[in-house]
Amino acid sequence: MRGSLVQRYKGTWSLILDLGREHDPVTGKTKRRQKWISFRGTRKQAETKLTELVRSADRSEFVEPSKVTLIAWLRDWVDKAIKPPMRRATTYASYTSIIEKHIAPSPLAHMTLQHLRASDLERYYADLKLSPKTVTVHHSVMHSALKKALRDQFVSRNVAADAMRPKTKHDHGDARTHCWTAAEARQFLDTAKADGAQPAAFYTLALDTGARKGELGGLRWSDVDLDAATITIAQQLTSTGAEPTFGPTKTGTTRTVSLGPETVVLLREHKKVQAEIKMKNRKTYCDFGLVFAKQAGDLQTPRATLGQPLQMNNIGQREYARLIKASGVRRIKFHGLRHTSATLSLQAGTPVHVVAARLGHSKVEMTLNVYAHALPNQQQAAAERLGVMLHG
Repeated sequence: MRGSLVQRYKGTWSLILDLGREHDPVTGKTKRRQKWISFRGTRKQAETKLTELVRSADRSEFVEPSKVTLIAWLRDWVDKAIKPPMRRATTYASYTSIIEKHIAPSPLAHMTLQHLRASDLERYYADLKLSPKTVTVHHSVMHSALKKALRDQFVSRNVAADAMRPKTKHDHGDARTHCWTAAEARQFLDTAKADGAQPAAFYTLALDTGARKGELGGLRWSDVDLDAATITIAQQLTSTGAEPTFGPTKTGTTRTVSLGPETVVLLREHKKVQAEIKMKNRKTYCDFGLVFAKQAGDLQTPRATLGQPLQMNNIGQREYARLIKASGVRRIKFHGLRHTSATLSLQAGTPVHVVAARLGHSKVEMTLNVYAHALPNQQQAAAERLGVMLHG
């Protein structure tokens, strides 16, 4: 690669990079491609800069000067790379909210990508009045967007990779505090079973499998094999209403989970009751093939109809809260049903890798980290069993 230097005014230079020849699709001919770059400084400084540019061009690392701002790039990136179907609707909504509510009003917004520095990001993170965990999400957005800018040769490096951010502690206290004992779980299920076929099946399935709320909301009868006593978790409910949307599971994988006999019995009864509701309301029932759908007591708005997906956000605020109060058990988050399922399974001696598979954890280490509190007794029992084998 070659370059040349032309003085325009005193202290102002044009650095000319010869980038070779390129094909012109209009004329069908090849033409010389040059890049003119303005530079201010002494001749020696201009020569040094030109040498750097020629060297970077030779290594295919040359990035053409650009006035694209951070906010312009983020909006373009989130629209092209994150907007469904590229990523989940919830991810798109979350990223868009961060960009528009936090980054757009900040001093970073109108900085050009090529002038952005790691220290600028660190200042932005420090000024956010948010938890370290939430700041980490902001950092993930920045890092992903700038990684794409690097691939597209808008920047020469991803400065987010060098930026320091608040450290987050892996606090898994929820798994301890929002978790029932076996007695509390049974007491809650007794109340749910008395409330109707759907609540009985819904909450029993939640505690049996540890499935996430969205996975329960997106479960279809076609995913249920009652004869084999299994369900296949292949999707999750992402939005409700007249035209609900579904997306992949949190980890993007499908898993098959075995069911206990009591859960199968309750699902059969629920399926029978649901079929009767469909038959009585066959002209108005909106059948999405869902295992759990709105019934008469769930029609809280004029536009709500039988068969629509359950309003998953309201379960923990209305029905779930009502059942907890009626059962007299300690109040825990809905996600605590998942914690309870995992903790009781581990305490019962279920191998960690089996619990991880049932929960849909991508790594067994995640299960170990979150539910370490449920393992000490197992380790003691294992040590005692090994001692007997070794020493009689």
